[in-house]
Amino acid sequence: MADILRKPTPIAKIYEALSAVADGRVELCSPESKAIVTSSARTKRYTVMISERLYTSNDNATYWQHYAGYPIIAVLIEQGKISLPPDSQPLLKHFKNINWKQLNTENKNHYDKAISQFLSLTGHADEIKKLVRNISEQANSFPFAVKGNRKPIIKVPEAGK
Repeated sequence: MADILRKPTPIAKIYEALSAVADGRVELCSPESKAIVTSSARTKRYTVMISERLYTSNDNATYWQHYAGYPIIAVLIEQGKISLPPDSQPLLKHFKNINWKQLNTENKNHYDKAISQFLSLTGHADEIKKLVRNISEQANSFPFAVKGNRKPIIKVPEAGK
């Protein structure tokens, strides 16, 4: 697996992964073989399976587009295989409780517009973009293969139902 080829992860997925990490929505069930990542709308739970340098996930990006979607990137961060810079903790608070599904829908899935809207609310756009670039570079240079998996997406029932 020395020369692993896969599509690079789009920058928008790095923002979503950082939100998952900031919110504590990544559950390492077995750190070396399985993780569950809850969506930003908290309506779905994705299964990430890990086998040596193969990461599989049932999120749409990974399954259909064949790149590491945000659940895989979030797991790599939680595993410490992608490292957050030491000065990034204060920036992570801006990623908390961001409903990316809603933000993307409001912007008709123009992810750049959704990101711009998010950044306009933070007051730290330049520092956040630098952090995201750092994570993106690590993610896209880390040697691992990606595959969609057929595990059913776990639907989370709405409160009170």
